[in-house]
Amino acid sequence: MSVSVGINGAADVRVIAGEELVLRVAAYDPNGISKIFVQCYQFSTASSAKLKLAVGETSLAPEQVVSQASFDVIIPIPENAALGKWGVQLIEFTNKRGYKSSFYRGHGKFDNVVFEVVPPPAKEDELLRFDGVEIAGRGRC
Repeated sequence: MSVSVGINGAADVRVIAGEELVLRVAAYDPNGISKIFVQCYQFSTASSAKLKLAVGETSLAPEQVVSQASFDVIIPIPENAALGKWGVQLIEFTNKRGYKSSFYRGHGKFDNVVFEVVPPPAKEDELLRFDGVEIAGRGRC
């Protein structure tokens, strides 16, 4: 099995807590792939009150495996996720026979995939929305 994970400009990717990160995983297994599981984690564990893991999973239909060379895995980042630098910790593939293959950070396959989780904009940070002005009536005094 071969695998590669790609994010263009991975060092500059920012994900707002509560939104989704989409990873494109390129993989091939001669036995077919039925499921891809991805686990992301925060590098720093300074705050114990915040969630430090985010997981995503894609199940593939048999006809999808033959026609695709890469697969998108959606990873919801929880609203209470720890802020800061994150990376991919584990990618697990399940083939059609049920056999699982796992790849971990440090194996050199996705060590360069880094993203930052940032807080959602506060009400004070929202920009003023101004849609225009019109005259409401034609009467004159």
